[in-house]
This record gives sequence, structure tokens and C-alpha cells, in this order.
Amino acid sequence: MFTMSSILDHNAKHYTNNVAMVCENGNSETWHQHVERVARLSKGLKKLGLESGQRIAILSENSLDQATLFHACYWTAITPVPLNFRLSKIELKRLIAQSEAEFLFVSSSFIDLAHSIIAEGWKGTVLLLGSGQSNQTGTQELISHNDPAEAVLANRDDVVTLLFTGGTTGNGKGVPLTNENVVSNGLQVATALGTGPTEIFLHVAPMFHSADLLGLAVTLGGGAHKFLGDPKPNLLVESLKETKITMTMAPPVLLKGVVDHLSDLRCELSHLRIFICGGAPVPYELMKSASEKMKHTTMVQGYGMTETSPIISFLNLRHATNEKSSSAVLSSGKPLVGVETKLCNLNVDGVGELAVRGPSIFSGYLNSTDESQDLFENGWFRTGDMASFDDDGYLHIVDRKKDMIITGGENVYSKEVEDVLIKHPKISEVAVIGLSDEYWGERVVAVLVSKSKGIEEALQQHCELYLGKYKIPKEWRFVDDIPKSALGKTLKNKLRELFEI
Repeated sequence: MFTMSSILDHNAKHYTNNVAMVCENGNSETWHQHVERVARLSKGLKKLGLESGQRIAILSENSLDQATLFHACYWTAITPVPLNFRLSKIELKRLIAQSEAEFLFVSSSFIDLAHSIIAEGWKGTVLLLGSGQSNQTGTQELISHNDPAEAVLANRDDVVTLLFTGGTTGNGKGVPLTNENVVSNGLQVATALGTGPTEIFLHVAPMFHSADLLGLAVTLGGGAHKFLGDPKPNLLVESLKETKITMTMAPPVLLKGVVDHLSDLRCELSHLRIFICGGAPVPYELMKSASEKMKHTTMVQGYGMTETSPIISFLNLRHATNEKSSSAVLSSGKPLVGVETKLCNLNVDGVGELAVRGPSIFSGYLNSTDESQDLFENGWFRTGDMASFDDDGYLHIVDRKKDMIITGGENVYSKEVEDVLIKHPKISEVAVIGLSDEYWGERVVAVLVSKSKGIEEALQQHCELYLGKYKIPKEWRFVDDIPKSALGKTLKNKLRELFEI
């Protein structure tokens, strides 16, 4: 069984002169050069007192420096904990505490945020990604001042990364993923997509997002990586063109931006082999439009979640349109080889809760044994998604059992937003729903009962203290009453029907 450290070692020896990383300045480094830097950084981490099994928190936009740190963690069997930089200071402080990390590595963009976290009582150490400033040590100094360390012989069950997902209440559930989890899914994805040593993968999804793990399929084949720090559509298109990227992954909101931009520029992306779209369901018209404008590119929709490392199924639009069943193009595709699926508690329409099993499935949440046990039954993980299979074996996600809104590829749990809003003294009742949105997929909408008028700005400021920007409602709706069932349960379906246009 491969581990992340053994994969890096293998690539340095067998793909020695293959390009591993395409740098932001257009330069590149080979797998031999990259792993040499990784091994030196690993030695530096050890000198800081870090040992195998410990965790370090990371706060950074996508960059080669961040990727090198991740790989150094794998080399040393230290667990990286990438944090969502879109979260508020309060949220970040809570996640760092949950992770029990004593070191926080940050890019220069977030150094002030890191210092404010320290000022509020966190006792850890902050280090910079890249070159240090003033009296602060940076990863570049750790690389240049140390000899290479030997790779740690890791086990399949060692936790290789700890990612945080919102959970059904938005309380930051830690998802420990092992070598077996991520390598298994990497191999499954590599097999499905046919990746090889000439592949160049553009990392658009931030590294705190499980979708970034898709890049592992390229690493396994000795391919190369480039990192996009600012995922704007125009910059994404430029990066796709300049480096002749062969594969990338982005949420629907960015795919739409790319399609619109391509329409304006009429540029060709004949080298782009695969565009994976995930994080939210992709509207069929968008997939169709993208396929028409990117004629040389295979459009693939991915379905999965952090707990599944992350991919459960792929929809290859080219394959789906060749199927006899027209419903295939509206599905989430077919499960990957090695991922077992079944439907629990089927209703008369053939819809049930999707459960999955296999080596890529996590074994339970961080420090949450009881809750984790409730999600598993004889090794089957219940996803919380209601689904069905058509006669051709295509998976259709019908609804979410979890009360969750997917906006711009990010998960927003309505209860978390509701808990923040109800604390405001001017609000007596609140319900948060997701409404269809052409740009975001879904937009977060707060339905409120209040006797006060003109408080939208105050509510915005209140939310900014406690919530990440993407969680803050994009729309405020004021009503006299929020519809409820006889048992007092908020009828969110009624609200959606009322406000959906």
C-alpha cells in the first residue's frame, strides 16, 4: 500500500526529471528538486520540535509554498490542518483549538489575522510561508538552513490530513483522512480519468477544501502541478492558457465565468483535456454550453464529500450523452470502481438515503465517537443525501437530508446562521433558506420576524463578527410570521415556495 511519503519518494526516484511544480514566475522544478526541498523543510520542522503524529495549522491561499509544506508534513508524518481563510477570527480560533495545533503557518496575506488570534489568547507559534520577515522564521529559511531528512515510514492508518467540514450544525467537524483514504481515492480517480506523467493540474479549489485532493491523481502518475492563488475567471483562463494546463477542477460559479470569458475572447484551450466541476450540482445548460465552447475538453461532474476523500462518482458528459437514457446527463454519474453504494430505507419511488463503503471512506469525526458511530452501520457510511439509481446505473441525488445550502461551492448550514441572527436584539424569529441563484447555485436568504425597520446594515455587521463572508445572507426577507407545523417545526419548504421566483 502506497503512503503519501512513499509516493513522493517514488516520484523523486522514478520521475526524477519530470516537472513536478510550475512556479508562479513561470519557472518549474522537477520531482527530484521538489522532494529535495521537501526533505530539507521536514528537517526544519523536526528542529522546531514537531514530531510524527502532531498537527500544524495552515492559513494560506493556494501557493507552491503551501504545497511544499503539505508534502513536508507527509514526509515527516505530521498532520497538516488547512484552515478556511474565509472564516471569521472567532471561527478560526475555535478550529485551531479543536485541532490542538501548536504551530500556525500563514502566508503574508494573513499575518495580521494570525497576530490578532494570538492577541486573543492562543499560545502557539506563528511562522511564515515563504521568506520570513523581521524576527519571524519562514519556510524558506527552514529549507535553506537544513540538510534533507529521511522519509518517515508511514502506515496506512496514519492521518495524512485533517479537514474541517461544517457538519449539520456548522460547528466545525474535523474529518481525519488517512493514507489509505486519500491514496485509494487518488488511484480511483486516476483510473477513471486516465492520468499520466504529461498531466499538468491547475489547483483552483483552495487546499482547505477536499476537492483539492483530486490533484493527488496527477501526483500518482508523476504529473505536474500549478497553483492559482486568486480564482477569478479571467485569471483562471489566463493560467489555463499560459501553462497549457491539461486538467483542472472548479465549482459551477467559476465554470460559468470561464465560459463567459471564453465567449468574449474566443480563445482556444485545445490542450485542456479534462475540466472537473464539483462542489455543487452543475446546471445541464451550463455543462452543455461549456462542452460546446471547449470542444477539446471532456466535461466531468464530480459528486462526493470530505468524508469520502472526496469523490464518490463521476459524470462524464461525453459518455452520458451517448447513453440511451436521456436522464444520464442529469445524474451524478456512476460510482467509481472501488466505491460500494447502496440505498437505505427505500420509499415507493425508489429513493433512499445513500450509503457508501470502501477504503476511501473515513472512519469517524475528530473527538466525536458517539456521533460517528451513528453514521456507520456494518461499515457503511450514511451520506445524508437522498438518492436513486436509474436503469443504466446512474446515480441521481434527489434531495439533501441535511439542512444545508451550497453556495458558490461552499457548504452553509442554516442552523449556524440562524443561531447567530437570533442573538441580535431586534430579531424575534429567523429561518435561513437557500434559493436558486444563477450565479451562486444557491444564495443564502434570511427570513426574519422583527418589529424594527431598516436594520439590514446592522444585521450585516452583526454577522460579520461571527460568520465567514460566504455564510452571510445575501438577501433579507421580513415577514409577520414564519410558517410552522403543528409541532412547531419551521416549514422551510413553504418558505422556499413563497420566495422562489
